[in-house]
Amino acid sequence: MTCSWTVSAETDTRAFVVKAGWLLIARSTRETRQAVGVFSIALGALVVLLPIVLIGMCRVVIPLCRTTALPFPGIPGVIVIMVGGYLFWKHE
Repeated sequence: MTCSWTVSAETDTRAFVVKAGWLLIARSTRETRQAVGVFSIALGALVVLLPIVLIGMCRVVIPLCRTTALPFPGIPGVIVIMVGGYLFWKHE
């Protein structure tokens, strides 16, 4: 079932987002902030594309996991992309 693969991939991707945040806290130089920004933009795009395009969800529309979980990954993915863009283009 592709739903379980999508959940595993989403969990791993979000773990990388958390690790990027820890890296930003541990070392907050301009270069680190820009690198984490680019990394966050790529991870946000991956969070959005995994359930929709890359792995997908079940083909049957009736399961609760598809009707409730399919629209949701787009919201955190877009937020991660916006924060990554802010970190990349922030000037100090």
